[in-house]
Amino acid sequence: MKKILVAGAGHGGLAAAAKLAGAGYEVTVLETRREGTLGHDWEDGFSLGTLAKTLGIKVEDLPSDLWRPRGDGAFLSPSKKEKIIVHYGPTGQRVVWRKTLINMLLENAVKHGAQIRYGVEVQGPLVENKRVTGLITSQGNLAADLVIDAAGAFSPVRLMLPDDFGIEKVPKDGDVFYSHRGYYSKAYEHQPEPGFEVYLYHEREQGLSWFDTSSEGCDVLIGRVFPLTPEKVAEQHELFRKDHPWFGTELLHGGQYAIIPVRRPLPLMVADGYAAVGDSAFMTTPMNGMGIDLSINAGGLLADTVIKYDSADAKNLWRYNRAYHILYGANNARNHGLKCALLALPYQAIDFFFENGIIQSADLQGAGDNTSLPVLIQKLIRGMKHPKWFFTLLGGLIKGTAAAKLYRKPPEEFSLPEIKAWSEKIESKDVKVEVRTQ
Repeated sequence: MKKILVAGAGHGGLAAAAKLAGAGYEVTVLETRREGTLGHDWEDGFSLGTLAKTLGIKVEDLPSDLWRPRGDGAFLSPSKKEKIIVHYGPTGQRVVWRKTLINMLLENAVKHGAQIRYGVEVQGPLVENKRVTGLITSQGNLAADLVIDAAGAFSPVRLMLPDDFGIEKVPKDGDVFYSHRGYYSKAYEHQPEPGFEVYLYHEREQGLSWFDTSSEGCDVLIGRVFPLTPEKVAEQHELFRKDHPWFGTELLHGGQYAIIPVRRPLPLMVADGYAAVGDSAFMTTPMNGMGIDLSINAGGLLADTVIKYDSADAKNLWRYNRAYHILYGANNARNHGLKCALLALPYQAIDFFFENGIIQSADLQGAGDNTSLPVLIQKLIRGMKHPKWFFTLLGGLIKGTAAAKLYRKPPEEFSLPEIKAWSEKIESKDVKVEVRTQ
């Protein structure tokens, strides 16, 4: 095995590219966008330890101005009458600029010998004898011993794989988050406490929005489980200005749309000659869509597996697949159950949960981890005021926990019949979400 193609310059793909190139493989990253245009023009939460490990340096050797603390957050009910404060600790959430981060990963990949080809559109996989053998691109067909798919939630590589590979292709309703985010000026100086506000079922629509007032300006996110239009974004901004009159109109950063997977990871994400990482494998935390750490860690796991076995056969790539689910997939499967239950309910139910203390700070901070027996008993007592809504929420937590147990025990060996049966058990634990648009 010698030649590796990475479809898309995503965080996980670049982490894998650097490690594989450093081990002597011929690695080429194919990216649709132009050089210098990668990365969203905004900040996201991220672990400095993950980055330092990927770059092969100590945390203290990272630039001192790389990150900033965002501070505590306030979660508001759909009615906006109830507010829950979440404390994130003495340093708060650490956020870094996405463009800075992606450029560091690009430089690291190039330093280790990977080639980055910009302006190349990946259109689909080359498949021969039930094996991925390369990529179809805007610049012709390119052969490879292994294709690493880092091309996003709607990756053309994954979408065009043969059905008999057994890899799930199309996300279900509620599994992707359509967002618009921009940093705007302040009409006048104002600093609320806490400055970071998250609105569940904002304006009674499935999804969430946030408004983060910093010393520099206003970071505004509009997110829904249905596609956004410029008209919808403008409408939501005007509604925000009624409650936040300091929200200015000058765009400072961002103003971009993004599609973010918010679901459990693909149960099966490898085949002969193929492995998915990052958004292509739905590697995010479902309740908040954060996935940079998960993607980079997955890229490292994949590279380690390839280097150890020097093989792109599914039976060996499955070791990476298993390791990811045991380490990370199980927790996000539980998180997925809570997210789907909330989206399946009407906005009035979320108001009810806030008003009666059924949703608490620990639930929002841990996103589904607060499930001890005493806590559940207290929630049951309060929830019986509206049992249908309560048991939908509880059902999501129970199903998510059951799915998590399955993710922790994937089949030992690569066997499509066994993996199919295991995947079907996982899918049976899903809470169905019906997307409602207004």
